[in-house]
Amino acid sequence: MEKTASDPTWRRDGDARITLSGSWNLLVDERRRRRLFRDFAQLDSPRAYHWNLHDVEALDSTGALVLWKVWNGRLPERLDCSDDQRRLFQRLAATPPLAESSRRVSENWLERFGAGILTVLATGAGIFTLAGQLMLDAAYCLRHPRVVPWKEISANVYHIGVTAMLLLGSIGFLVGAVMTIQVGLVLAQFGASAMVIGMMATAVPRELGAVVTGLLMAGRTGSAMTASIGAMHITEEYDALQALGSSPSLRLALPRVLGAVIAMPMLVVWTDCTTLLGSAIAAHAGLAVNYRLFLAQSLQQVQVVNVWIGLGKGALFGFVIALVGSYFGMSASPDTESLSRTTTFSVVTSLTSILLLDASLGAMLTHVGLL
Repeated sequence: MEKTASDPTWRRDGDARITLSGSWNLLVDERRRRRLFRDFAQLDSPRAYHWNLHDVEALDSTGALVLWKVWNGRLPERLDCSDDQRRLFQRLAATPPLAESSRRVSENWLERFGAGILTVLATGAGIFTLAGQLMLDAAYCLRHPRVVPWKEISANVYHIGVTAMLLLGSIGFLVGAVMTIQVGLVLAQFGASAMVIGMMATAVPRELGAVVTGLLMAGRTGSAMTASIGAMHITEEYDALQALGSSPSLRLALPRVLGAVIAMPMLVVWTDCTTLLGSAIAAHAGLAVNYRLFLAQSLQQVQVVNVWIGLGKGALFGFVIALVGSYFGMSASPDTESLSRTTTFSVVTSLTSILLLDASLGAMLTHVGLL
């Protein structure tokens, strides 16, 4: 390793005196720090020496921490340094040591159950808090239209909507074909194969299209949102955003939530169309149902209220997916293990939320007479 004039160096003057020189700062790379530690490790008792720092050109917290570790967390009894350097060491001395992790795995099932309940409650509270913060951000954008992140919103509409059309179209087509074959074969035993048209025309816009879209997008888009925001912790982009005074919820979560709320209803319509297309082809191939008959009866059976219910579910599911994905991404720690764990939690939470919301909406709409 080539040595420059400002490199941190030290020399031993006699048996009891050590003189430091050069720059002991952040520019000291990792290899040179390891080399310094190896050299200092040859000293029997570093604090017993008389340390002279008057020839040091620069000393910051990084260089001071190197010496602090060499001295085993205590100042040597004989230390010649400037007042600024001494204050730097005193700040290190006043810094409390890192506490040991409070997380431990309990062997008591009741404690694990209780800890799990508390974690779920804390997660729910965090998600609701982020939802409230997004409402405040939306109100701020209404009062200050120039801060609305239009580019980020349009980019999210494209990434969430357009790039998912092939996947949703394929899955919707297959779901429609499989359901038509399975249900149609049962109806064919009673000579009512054509009734599959009414069943699909009712179920797809009301329920099937929105649920299939929501479940697929929870796995695809929700995990992508969590991973993209969580990776910003590792690259320190998240900290830089906060250091510049920008609101992470306004710049990261709000565009994703609005993009998902806009794109999801359109994806629900697309999935409805491909599901009915798959159903029509399967009905024609497996049940001998004419295309013209399928189209005519489908148009008669589709109710406008069911279409609006499906669109509303799509928007709601999009809001939940983006909100949950953003929350877990923003709460991730800057390490790959945390990123993997939060991504898994994000997908599980989104899927569970969608199914619970769908069941709750079904019961509520039935109670008010819309189903």
